[in-house]
Amino acid sequence: MSREALQHLSEGQVLTGVDLTRAEAVALSGTKLVTATPEGDGWKVAAGQWVGAVRCGDLKVRVAPKVGAVKVLQLLARAHGVRNLHVDADQLGLADDADLSTVLAVLFEREAQTALAQRPQRGYRTEDQSLPVVRGRIRLVDQALRRFGVVTPIEVTVDEWTLDTDENRRLRAATRVLLTLPGIPKATRSGLRRVDRMLAEVTLLPRGARLPPWISTRLNRHLHRLLYLADLALGGGSVEHRVGDVVAHGFALNMAWVFEALVAQVLEEECLRSGPGRLLSQQTYALDEGERITIKPDLVVSAGSEVLAVADTKYKLLDDDGSFPNADSYQLITYALRLGLSAGHLLYAGKPLSHPGVHAIRGSDISLHIHAVDLTQALPDIERQVHEIHRRLVVACGPSAPSTGASGTPEDLLQPAGQLLSPSAFAAPK
Repeated sequence: MSREALQHLSEGQVLTGVDLTRAEAVALSGTKLVTATPEGDGWKVAAGQWVGAVRCGDLKVRVAPKVGAVKVLQLLARAHGVRNLHVDADQLGLADDADLSTVLAVLFEREAQTALAQRPQRGYRTEDQSLPVVRGRIRLVDQALRRFGVVTPIEVTVDEWTLDTDENRRLRAATRVLLTLPGIPKATRSGLRRVDRMLAEVTLLPRGARLPPWISTRLNRHLHRLLYLADLALGGGSVEHRVGDVVAHGFALNMAWVFEALVAQVLEEECLRSGPGRLLSQQTYALDEGERITIKPDLVVSAGSEVLAVADTKYKLLDDDGSFPNADSYQLITYALRLGLSAGHLLYAGKPLSHPGVHAIRGSDISLHIHAVDLTQALPDIERQVHEIHRRLVVACGPSAPSTGASGTPEDLLQPAGQLLSPSAFAAPK
């Protein structure tokens, strides 16, 4: 199998007899996008649940999602609490087989052209400085402890009117991440470089440094879409793995995580809207009396200290007859027993079941409820499927608790801005 075939992989696809060096194989496996194992005279390269694109020297590897790159970006945005992200592929000039990193980079660059059309937004930033003259507010304690009676320099706190704001730091960090990705169109790369030059005064934080969350306000309303896209770029899967002199870098995204985050986000919103309880993700519980064994269900609905329902998401396709791996059922039975529940819920990515997905477990009063969420459907249909799952969770856990009445939808995010996204895009932050 030729090396060029690695540019046209899809989820779950396996290639055999690929000509790779050992360093390339180890570097590619380290990115998690694919795994490479020796087989005969070549290497077996297997794509799993990760999608994206990486470059390793002159070698390019792309894994396309089954639902399409634009759809994955919409699902990822919705998982971050962003509603109805519409992307016009024709307007953006995207190819039918464009990978996820290309779609994100093109969308970010085009939106930046609109949001930063006039100039980057300045703002006040509070800084502690040592100056020869009084400016701002004197820090009397620091002056006494650091200067020991010396008049200058003076320790002051200054509110600087500057381009170096938290929002602009986030935008420049996202721009730099996108510039490192392979396969970005030349025009898009040039546009990203222009954005980087516009933000040249903005501090570049060290790699791995955490940026503070941005806050939506009236003043930065025109940046909301661009900031959300920056969040996707920074919180996505920028990866790099080095083996000796061989470096593999690019953008990889775990579809299992996207599915779990999407379901959790929509369920959380529905719990806040109609109850009962609230949703907890990846909560840890001790399984044995000595607390040496723990369990960590994907999703738990609780009201105070009382657990109402438990569910696990599985980014797997069910068989035609609706069967699923036994290990999944063992896991949920354990969760239900530990949490004192009579029902456990398994949420799969796939076509709707043609029969009731309820299994009564012999020797106990526990039943397993199987649900399927079809990710090939339009986003409103996916939300309706998850809302139906929430309804079945409520039925399984008994009478509904009082509703909190919270919607979590800031009104200022409902206003249209920008040209490439629909007016309803980015309606509600997480």
